[in-house]
Amino acid sequence: MKCSNTKCPFSARSAGRDRNRSFPANCLVSDSVKEISFSKGDFLFSQDQPSCCVYVLTEGAAKIVSVTPDGREQIVGFATPDKLMVGLQSLSNDNYTESAVAETRITACKIRKRSLLSAVNGDATIALRLIDAMNTQLAMSRAMIRAGEHRSAVAKIAAFLLLLLPTDKRDDRRHVLPVSRSEIANILGLSEETVCRQMAKMKRRGILYAPRGAIEIYDWAKLTAIANDTSSISDCAAQATPRA
Repeated sequence: MKCSNTKCPFSARSAGRDRNRSFPANCLVSDSVKEISFSKGDFLFSQDQPSCCVYVLTEGAAKIVSVTPDGREQIVGFATPDKLMVGLQSLSNDNYTESAVAETRITACKIRKRSLLSAVNGDATIALRLIDAMNTQLAMSRAMIRAGEHRSAVAKIAAFLLLLLPTDKRDDRRHVLPVSRSEIANILGLSEETVCRQMAKMKRRGILYAPRGAIEIYDWAKLTAIANDTSSISDCAAQATPRA
């Protein structure tokens, strides 16, 4: 099978040394890959379900959800085509420790767990790509924690938006925003009203515009400055409002 996602860690073109070569974007684990689609709201897999596969998104976005012992649903991450493989925890667990839910229509490469582990044992290149993917997941988890540690609500929101958006497409103004304002509030420990108010302030300052399901970034530098708590925009520095 040919892999259509050159950013997939198992695509032969995902390594810098391969990008200028003339061969197709072959998948290094092609024997274990199946392309599959999900509609918005579909579960790629559910928490506690026996684990069998990992997924690499080619199109769309998914949220990663964990159910706490007291039954609360907590969003712990997001996956897009250039950020995060989905289901990596299955490689060391018999059951999925989290759920993955499609936030948009998704096309993904479904890689069988058993076949991937077998390929890792036989190919150092695949093993190194898998380590890189795990490091990316760890870095994203740490970045989400850091985003929630900012003192001001607007800095939390700006840092989280930067985490979601593709870093290599800053020349593109418009991007899919695979998360609702209520979900942003859930992740960052803010009220939905606070999220809406702070995003409206950034819109008035010419930093961004966020219609439903999308976001347009007009000033990446200001958004980054706010995320780093170095912006001088005083009316965007309101303190976080705890959820009721």
